[in-house]
Amino acid sequence: MILEARSGAGGAPGLRARGEGSDRLLELAGPLAAIHRITGPHTGRLAGARQYRTWHCYLRGRLNTYTTAAPDLAPAVAVLRLRLGTTDLDIEPRLLHHDLQPGHLVRPAASGSLLLDWELAAFGEPLSALARLAVRLDLTDPVNVLQVAHRPTPNAVRRVQMYWRIHQLADAALSTDPVVRQRGRARLGRELYPLLHS
Repeated sequence: MILEARSGAGGAPGLRARGEGSDRLLELAGPLAAIHRITGPHTGRLAGARQYRTWHCYLRGRLNTYTTAAPDLAPAVAVLRLRLGTTDLDIEPRLLHHDLQPGHLVRPAASGSLLLDWELAAFGEPLSALARLAVRLDLTDPVNVLQVAHRPTPNAVRRVQMYWRIHQLADAALSTDPVVRQRGRARLGRELYPLLHS
């Protein structure tokens, strides 16, 4: 599946590059703003998967999947469940690519950009898609992706950090690439448990 986003499609006005990965983040601002304006009738994956009534239910379902796939990660899942329970997740579902990475953005000779590979597309919170991008860019601080967020909420930092850890957990539990799986596990070990105190 391919989605085209024309230049000027509503990227963050006056956006300035700051921090690691900024140039790659800025390239995605326009396409993401266009995509994240599209609302959905449910939360969860677009096709061939269970649809959820709420974003919170979808995330709990994902955590169950990770625990089933990698039971040794159950302590990390427990920490994230605690965070989910104290985070306001009342959102209007928006279209998410949910596998953002620089290789999925193509700029043909004509104006505009194409965003490729929609296999993991879902309806949910755009901050989750940005956190997934932070994992794919191997950023040490996911807050940098907020530069491209369209009108971030007051608790955006807390939420993007939580989603970042959920996506690291996904890599640690489900990735078929041993390097990605090990990186996810290493990051979880270093960064997850401070969530209990934030």
